[in-house]
Order: sequence, then structure tokens, then C-alpha cells
Amino acid sequence: MPSGVANHFISILLLFATLGVRAQSKIHYLNNEPVLEISTDSTRIIVGNPYPNDERYRFSLTEPLNYTLYIDGKPYKAGPAVPSRQRERGEIYLTFKGNSNTSLDLQLHVTELQRYGYRVHPSIRLEKEIAAASRDHLLIISWIITITLLGCFAAYNLYTWFQLHDRVNLWYLVVQVGSMIFITSFKHFTNQLLPFSCYQLRSMPDGTVYMYNLNSLFLHIGCMIIFTGLIQLTRSYLRTKELLPIYDKVLHYLLVGYIIFELIPCIATISGWFYMDNYTLVYEDVYICILSLSILITSIVAYKKRIRAAGAFMLANTLPIVFATGLAIFFIINSAPTYSNNSSLLPEIAIISQLITFTIVLISRIKTIHEELDAKGYEIARLETDIAKSRHHHWLIEKENEQITLAIQAEKDRNEQLQQKLDTNNRELVSNSLYIHQKNKLLDDLKKQLHDIDELYPAIKSIKTSLREHKFLDAEWDKFRLHFEQVHPGFFEKLKLKHPSLTNNELRLYAYFHINLSTKEIATLLNIEAASVRQAKTRLNKKLKVNV
Repeated sequence: MPSGVANHFISILLLFATLGVRAQSKIHYLNNEPVLEISTDSTRIIVGNPYPNDERYRFSLTEPLNYTLYIDGKPYKAGPAVPSRQRERGEIYLTFKGNSNTSLDLQLHVTELQRYGYRVHPSIRLEKEIAAASRDHLLIISWIITITLLGCFAAYNLYTWFQLHDRVNLWYLVVQVGSMIFITSFKHFTNQLLPFSCYQLRSMPDGTVYMYNLNSLFLHIGCMIIFTGLIQLTRSYLRTKELLPIYDKVLHYLLVGYIIFELIPCIATISGWFYMDNYTLVYEDVYICILSLSILITSIVAYKKRIRAAGAFMLANTLPIVFATGLAIFFIINSAPTYSNNSSLLPEIAIISQLITFTIVLISRIKTIHEELDAKGYEIARLETDIAKSRHHHWLIEKENEQITLAIQAEKDRNEQLQQKLDTNNRELVSNSLYIHQKNKLLDDLKKQLHDIDELYPAIKSIKTSLREHKFLDAEWDKFRLHFEQVHPGFFEKLKLKHPSLTNNELRLYAYFHINLSTKEIATLLNIEAASVRQAKTRLNKKLKVNV
């Protein structure tokens, strides 16, 4: 405890066995300024106040033990097993009346330490109330200021995260939440916020006693949250997964190892399975130093590789990491693992320096984000212009396609009209062919009749010959050809050019085939047998293939 005129302590060194208490006859005064007159008689302490005014003091032990203090025969229990809203459990407030003596009887409760088999050597501490209240007032003021700053920045980061959904703000918010938990536990305000009795004690061969309670647990939890946020903040801000993959893996595995290294002693100690904290706390502080240096080294490498905004991040990390490392070293040298020294302002300095420096970083990042947004705005404008041009081009293509569709439809309508005309002409050709067929049939009938009377009237032979010669009149063929060429323009000329050896009869036969007349119909038109038509068709096909 700090010394000074306003803060007097009278420390009576007592040697306690595991089941009792025995005071030495020698009395030690801190500061060599006795305020009270103290005498000892066996286990009883007589405190005399020679002054006319009442003196207020706080009574406590140097070791975190449960005890009962009898003041003029009236019992008062104190220690970690007594649930209360005291910031420091184990303190009893005493008032020594003026010009009077007060008898104090102390009874220790050390049953839970018997399994370790070591003697404990606590000392009695009497601290003047005015000095203790002044110290507590300073701690409360520093805690309130720090928590208020953290709360304001946390609210701002929460708002920013909701607006931008930037993971950097989210992880910085995690750091601030962890800092709130850490500073609250470091100043032992967890006892006031959570008035529960949850603790574990362990005695050591040198007579000291270690205690692990809710303050200790939340101190570790706060550290885990802080460094989880810092590591993830570094990875997100510097984009190490894409730009520094090796350092990203190192940070990731260091964080996982740190969480495991913190959780196992916490769970094992607070559950009462095994008191590990006093064995691992120093190594945890060393691990914290390694984590801090790894963040700083990653920031330096990112700056050397000219990663955007890495310089501001490196500068912002330097001061908080120096204080965080200094705090870890302070614990290693001075108070680990007792957690009793909570008057240091190093945590507040580290937290406030982090708030200031990282505010500069976030302002720099917001500026960077605005620049990126402006660049994206220009890109969006360019894309919108390209989209507008593409839409206009698309509209022109649609109009052109509509014109093409209309032209195709018009051509289709014209083709349908031509097809209808072709069908009409083909029907006319068939009708004309049937007319010729009927005429030929009439000529056949006349021929038969003439044959019957041929013998009776020889003069009729000349008529028969005349009819046979005019059976296929040129006029009839010319008429058919004229109709056919109206339907199929240039048909005979193209066929004649391609096959100049074709005769007129072969041209006529090919024309009949072209309009899909059957063999029987062709035989009727030519007044020949159907077999003759087939033979003529075979000869015509051969001739056409030869000429191809």
C-alpha cells in the first residue's frame, strides 16, 4: 500500500497456524508514526485512542482469508465467503471512540486451506478511513471517466457499423467492450456489480495465499475479448487474408492458442478442480506481450508493402501496444498472480491512448472509404452511361428486327399468294390434261368404230389415217406448253440447256412427271400402255443421269 502522512497503517505481524492465531509481542509501525496505542495479550488486541475525537479505520488482513472479528465481544464476519457489495471483500469498518480502549479478537477460518498443509502468515492492516476513502474516490473517478469514454466510442462504433457494415468498426467495438470488462475487474468493481460468493483459495509454502474470484475471472475474460478484437481488427483492417496470408495464419493461430491458454486455467481454477492460475498467469502475461508484438510486426510489414492506410494503423498501434506490454510486464514483476494491486493507472492510460490513436485511424479509414465511394460513384456513372448506350443500341436492334419481321411477313404473304397461284395453275394443267384425255378417249372410240366398219367401207380408211395423224395435235401440245410455262417460267429452256439431247416427247413426258401425274394418267394422255410409260420413264432417268 502507498505510504504518506495522510495514509497511516499500523501493521501487526501475526503468525497464524492453520487452525488458530498467535500474535508476536513485537509491534511494527509503518511510517514510524503511531496513531493508536496498541497492546497484545495472547489472541486479543487492545486498541487505545488517546485523542478526544473518534477515529475511523478499516480493518483487513494482508492475505485473502475468511475470518471473524470480535469487537468488544460482538462478532463481525468478513472475507471472500461473505457476499457483499464491498469493492474489497474482507474489510471491516471500525470506529475507535476518543479517550477509550477497544478490544479486538480475531478468529481465522482456514479449514479450506488445510488440504495444502502449509502455514499462513497474514498481517493485520489498519488503514485510516479518510485515506482509504480518498483512494477509493480516485479509483471511482478514473473508472467512471474510462467507462464513459469507452461507452461513447462503443455507441459511435455500433452506429457506424449499422450504417456501413464495416467489420473494422465491429471488431473495434469488441475491443471496447472487452476494455470495459477488463477495467471494471481490474479496479475490483465486479464485486459490487455481482455480489456473489464465488472464489477459490490456495496457500503456498511461503505462507502467502492466492485467491481466484469473479474479479479474476472477468479480468481474464476481458483480456481474451480485447485481444480477440485487436487481432481480428488487425486482420480486417490490413486485409491480411488476401495481402499477407502468412502473417494472417500466424495471427490466427496465436489467437486460438491464447484463448485456449486462457480458458483452461480459468475453468479449472474457478470450478475448484485444480488451482492452475498461479502457475500460468506469468506465462499468460508473456503471451500477451507476444500477441502485442505480433500485431506491431504485422503493421510494420503491411506499411513496408505499401498496403493502403497501413501507416496510420501502425502509428495508432504503437502507443497502446507499448502500454499493454508495459502493463503485462508490471503484472509479471509486481503483483502477479495476486491481483491485489489495483491502484495503477496503466490500464486507463493504455485504454485512453488506444481510443485517441484509433480515433485517428478510423477517421483516416473513413476518409479512405469516402475516396473509394467517390471512385465507385464515378464507376457507377460510367456504367450507367454504358448501360444507357447499350439500351439505345438494343432499342435500335429491336426496331430493325421489327422491320425485318415485317419484311419477312410480307415476303411470306407474297409467297403464299404465289403458292396459291401455282396451285391454281397446276389445277388448270390437270384439268387441261383431263380434257386432252377425254378427247383422246373419244378418238379411241371413233377408231374402234371405224375399225368395225373398215371392212364394209374402205373409203373410211383415209379418215382413220387422218385421225391417227392428228391424235396429238400440235395445237393441243402448244396449248398445254403455254399453260405450263405460265406456271413454271423457263422450265423447258433450262431443261433443254441442261439436257440438249432430250426430244420433244421426252420433254413432254418430263413435264407430266413434274406435275406429279400418275403412270396411268400419263398413259391415258399419251394413248399408250402403262408399261410403256414405265419403260419410257426408265429410259428418261438413265438419259438424265448420263447427262448430269
